[in-house]
Amino acid sequence: MNDRTPDQIRDSAVRCFNQLAPAKYDVGQAKSEITNNLDKHPDLIGAIREELLDSWFYVESLAKLIDKLEEENDWLHKENERLNNELLALRRE
Repeated sequence: MNDRTPDQIRDSAVRCFNQLAPAKYDVGQAKSEITNNLDKHPDLIGAIREELLDSWFYVESLAKLIDKLEEENDWLHKENERLNNELLALRRE
């Protein structure tokens, strides 16, 4: 894991947002599914709830993937240690 300072964390997040947000916003506005102006959206609270629910499922899926990767990483570390010990034992013979 990186040893980033709080300022670096902030700056990285803001930079990413500034790179992604304008295009995402423009695409959404161009679709005009409900309105082409968020200030005139008839149900912003409902729309936010839907987005948050989608985000929840994304987070849950990502958490499962991370758990799987952490388990695999642990296994690889143990396997590496076992193989190193085996190699050391062979060298002693």
